[in-house]
Amino acid sequence: MSAAATIKDLVSAQYRELTQGLQQAADYVVENPIEVATQSLRSIAASSGISPATFSRLSRALGLKNHEEVRNLCRLALTPQGMSFARKARELQSQADKGSGLGALFFQQAAANVKNIEELVSTIDIGKTERVVERLAQARKVQVLAGSTSQGVAKYLNETVGWISDRWRLVEDRSTSLSLAVSSAAEGDVLILISKSLFTAEPVRAAQLASEKGVYVVVITDSHTCPALSFADEYFVLSLDSPYFFPSYAPTMVLLEAMIGMLAARLGPAAEERINQTEANSRRLGTYWEQPGKTPD
Repeated sequence: MSAAATIKDLVSAQYRELTQGLQQAADYVVENPIEVATQSLRSIAASSGISPATFSRLSRALGLKNHEEVRNLCRLALTPQGMSFARKARELQSQADKGSGLGALFFQQAAANVKNIEELVSTIDIGKTERVVERLAQARKVQVLAGSTSQGVAKYLNETVGWISDRWRLVEDRSTSLSLAVSSAAEGDVLILISKSLFTAEPVRAAQLASEKGVYVVVITDSHTCPALSFADEYFVLSLDSPYFFPSYAPTMVLLEAMIGMLAARLGPAAEERINQTEANSRRLGTYWEQPGKTPD
């Protein structure tokens, strides 16, 4: 077990190989880490309706010695830094509870986003992130796929990276576009799939076909049940909890923006030159609003 592995990492890697009973136990562990970290095996068995023996079998299926190691991984999330952010989240939530009307909803959403980002910060595997960035820097071509609800985030990623690299392409969530993307994919390419619950089938299938051709697949999702995890070379499972009917994309944006910055640093002078050229061309095209009579910086 990697020292940086989290319980969510282990479950995500093994989930599709687990029996239905073990999947139910895994779901409980991922969704209730505080209870698992702080309560006895007998207590969580009573709370979940799942036998202690099933939780013990789950620990072995995840490559751990026993349930105590599962508990230890759940405890790792309860770091001092995490508690600091959690306290901020509680303060925001307290303001929401004291408020009234629509204004209180702002604090509820802010509290959820702080909690989600804190989980990302406290569990991120920097080594894995660096490996992904290195593959992006060396890739012949990078294609970005996303389900319908994630298309906006994918477009932002593609357009922003366009300032530092000309090897990226956004694939539209349509059968023809996905088919062409798979047909043109080859070993040495990277495919980034942003797939959130509920999972759109066609982008997942397209990513799987690309993987079978030797493409390096990176999956960004919100659930250990994502079908694309079974063939991903690297993946990030992010918490997108929200008090509303839609998921929070705040942690996804934090991850993507950090990776863009890391990629720019990795590409070095080449990235800087492309940024300067792109900005100069944009000004020549009249893309930016210029104050009459004012010379651009």
